[in-house]
Amino acid sequence: MREKIASWLREPLVLFLVGGVALFALYGVLGGAGSDARDDNRIEVTQAQIGWLSERWTRQWQRPPTETELRGLVDDYVREEVLYREALALGLDQDDGVVRRRMVQKLELLTEAVQAPPTEQQLQAYFDENLDRYRIPEARSFSHIYFNADQRGEAVVTDAERDLDRLNAMPQAPIRAPERGDRFLMQYDYRLHTEAEVARLFGSRFAEALFDVEPGSWQGPLPSGYGLHLVYVSAVEPEAVPTFEQVRNRVTVDYETNQRFEAKEVLYRTLSGGYDVIIDEDAIASAALRPESTGASR
Repeated sequence: MREKIASWLREPLVLFLVGGVALFALYGVLGGAGSDARDDNRIEVTQAQIGWLSERWTRQWQRPPTETELRGLVDDYVREEVLYREALALGLDQDDGVVRRRMVQKLELLTEAVQAPPTEQQLQAYFDENLDRYRIPEARSFSHIYFNADQRGEAVVTDAERDLDRLNAMPQAPIRAPERGDRFLMQYDYRLHTEAEVARLFGSRFAEALFDVEPGSWQGPLPSGYGLHLVYVSAVEPEAVPTFEQVRNRVTVDYETNQRFEAKEVLYRTLSGGYDVIIDEDAIASAALRPESTGASR
């Protein structure tokens, strides 16, 4: 058991947790009255608490408070403490989902508050390990000619193929021909869009087909949710891997987000080890919505 505890204590995230608990204890001294004060209904505003109120004011307003302002802060603190203690005495903190979530959030935030800024070596290592996340996908510029299936009916395929043959029979086909086909409510020309961006505009079926066609000639027809399209891919920007410096800010955000998540997981695993969790599985089975009630079995 001692070896297990020792291995926990060697983990950096557990050290964050220990530091967070220390901060929590410090906050109890500076920001709240002690338990002894609550026991005898005495509210004592100490020099440490007044210093904490003054420091918080100074951080917000970039100057120390005047005596009148500081007395107002102390009065507000006493008022809040009185109401807080009375709320606790009435049990208003019990069975309150909002209060529970807020307390959980505060405990989790303590682990974040003590995280050290990442080093260049840590950021570079994170970038190398997650290189696929930062790849710049292929992008294509294209123009299209639209054929409205609702208006043309069964002739839509024949019409589109006939127009395609005419275009490719020209000595020098145009790279855009918005005057052909049917009126389209959106753009006819798109510059350097990724497959995901095209899919959001025209649907995944159209996007997949577009990124398979050879550039430099009219091709199709390609189906979309709107109808059929002839397409001319005029430019292709291949997939690329950025340098670390190009995406450093994004890597920093991702790294810190990942560290916060891991810190919360270590916090939970460490603390939950001291609890025996007993779950009534029969109650879950009887209370849960059955698949047939959702129509999933149809």
